[in-house]
Amino acid sequence: MNWLPRLFFLTLLLTACARPPATDAGIPDAGPWPPIARRTPVTSVLHGQTRVDEYAWMKEKHRPELEAHLQAENAYTDAMLAPQAHLRTQLEAELLARRPRMVDDFPVQLGAFEYWHRTDLTERFPRLLRRPLDGGAEALLLDLNTLAPDASYVSLLDSEVTDDGARLAWAIDTTGSRNFALHVSELDGGTQWPFTLEHVASFAWAADGQTLFFTTENDASRSDKLYRLDPGADAGVLVFDEPDEHFDVAVSRSDGRRRFLLRESGSLTTNETAVLDARTPKARFEVVLPRVQDQRSSLSERGEDFVVSSQDQGAEGRVFTVPMKNARKGKRTEVVPRRAGVPIEDVSVFARYLVVWERVNGQTRPRAVEWATGKSQDLSGQQGFFSAVHQERFDTTRFLYALESPAQPPAVFERDLATGVTKKRWEYPVTGFDSTRFEVLRLTATAKDGTLIPITLARKKGTAPEAPLLLEAYGAYGEPLEPGFSGLSLSLLERGVVLATAHVRGGGEFGDAWHDDGRLSHKLNTFTDFIACAEFLIRERHTNSRRLIITGGSAGGLLMGGVLNLRPELFHAALVEVPFVDAITTMLDTSLPLTVGEFEEWGDPRDPEQFGWLRAYSPYDNVRAQAYPSMLVRSAYNDTQVLFHEPAKWVQRLRALKTDNHPVLLWMSMEPAGHGGRTALGDVAQDDARILSWMLAQWGISQ
Repeated sequence: MNWLPRLFFLTLLLTACARPPATDAGIPDAGPWPPIARRTPVTSVLHGQTRVDEYAWMKEKHRPELEAHLQAENAYTDAMLAPQAHLRTQLEAELLARRPRMVDDFPVQLGAFEYWHRTDLTERFPRLLRRPLDGGAEALLLDLNTLAPDASYVSLLDSEVTDDGARLAWAIDTTGSRNFALHVSELDGGTQWPFTLEHVASFAWAADGQTLFFTTENDASRSDKLYRLDPGADAGVLVFDEPDEHFDVAVSRSDGRRRFLLRESGSLTTNETAVLDARTPKARFEVVLPRVQDQRSSLSERGEDFVVSSQDQGAEGRVFTVPMKNARKGKRTEVVPRRAGVPIEDVSVFARYLVVWERVNGQTRPRAVEWATGKSQDLSGQQGFFSAVHQERFDTTRFLYALESPAQPPAVFERDLATGVTKKRWEYPVTGFDSTRFEVLRLTATAKDGTLIPITLARKKGTAPEAPLLLEAYGAYGEPLEPGFSGLSLSLLERGVVLATAHVRGGGEFGDAWHDDGRLSHKLNTFTDFIACAEFLIRERHTNSRRLIITGGSAGGLLMGGVLNLRPELFHAALVEVPFVDAITTMLDTSLPLTVGEFEEWGDPRDPEQFGWLRAYSPYDNVRAQAYPSMLVRSAYNDTQVLFHEPAKWVQRLRALKTDNHPVLLWMSMEPAGHGGRTALGDVAQDDARILSWMLAQWGISQ
């Protein structure tokens, strides 16, 4: 037996739990001493600039020294959080107590059945069930608890039932590494097909219910190949191989009557769509929406026409129809014209109506247009954040949509587009919750260049000025950050904490223009927007700098790292989750997952000008000798979207350079966990309680 790794691990653990040495008399006796990683400088020169990375060795996963260090980090964090143990237990019980023992999601109708997920507090993961629409007993289709009985993490990529309801395809990951394994079950008897397909990214059934199309990821986690699995085969036939490293390929069934299979290749800014009649799975896919740089389109169907939402006349998009028989060159009949400043996010197609999902004043708003008359009706009279609900029925006037906010649990509404009558169909049950005690406001801060930045603010009614406040943001990939309801947020609101979301540039709140103003050479806008929002909230006395905690995850973690370098004195503490903080090093390594496809977001540092963009804000490269606020940094060892070594290195460099005594804690999930943490019901409650107790302690809230 090799005792060296074990001895090293014990040494680090002892170091993590030791007090500062007596010679460090200037450092207050604030608890355990953080683990110190080995410094082995690696020097690189690019575009005439020298960069030194003292912790480059930490990239080597499964190295005993590294794993011992990460275990020591967790031991240090546990020791530092030990004073909140009682509060953490209280919060965990509180989070679970708000949920009824059993919750059924809103059911989705597919063919002759309706399908839904059921969550039971006595189990770790949900179950998938169905029952006939014309009556009959419910049937269990998929039980994640029996598939992974001892797992802390199960992620269901998707589940797809054949048109006749005879088979179920489903893909899960139990490690957190996003290696989704595809399985097929016969629903009459429950037997599984005797093989598994690995690294699956998307899948869809043909109309025969026997032919399955699926895409797979390569070593760089890019979905590059589309296969057809024929009846009786145990391996797929390659149908398409996407050669462009900037593009991913996905397969799905079309909206409307599900007549077509869609093969979509897309980058962050551009896409292409090819179609195949789902009744003839061995035919060839035909491109109907070719790729045009910086244009994106989506395709649905109605009658003998394709319904296309396209950016062919501007970034906001428009909607037109084109005959299926001549989709490439046929006449384009405009249904919804482009409106300046009102981006189209999506469309929902029905026989009599087209529902257009627009973004108005930075918020999603559905609008229904009658095909026959062109008359429209605004569906956005209610307060909250709207989202689509999956609907398979085409010949219906009843449109389903979801609505939620930080102060309103998710609910599903049905609007009869013919009569205008709206009714609530379902609401997520929350024990003891009274939404009338809270309010949600929309505020506006002014950015450095004069741009108005929206802020969503939720609080208990009657909240006093300068309250404890949690400010969150994301600001990347053109993805809007619309705050929803969660037990974690409710526990903060109940204790008088104000929740604020800064809708900074780089996101998609105002469409592609908002994204473009916060990416590539304009990325610094994301950071200065966030700082402007924080300054506004302090100036207007919603909080003060001694009570302001900030948070962001993934690309939002990069944002946190950037603003902490720029204005650390503005914030009391920071919760930073799975942060993308070593931007230059990662974007130089084209073998890593996601790198090449994200050149359109961050830039390619091999280019001198684009290197300069990244060098200006890359959090790891800009840590310097100054005071930083307290931080809790969360990551996962198996995360493949932001690799574990980025936050691990960043924490070490912060501790080495900062001039204050505020703790910087690293919480690294070494067990199976993904980009979003663990997924088992009890584990999620434990993890949320840990985060909550840390934040409440920063504000001096003890219960």
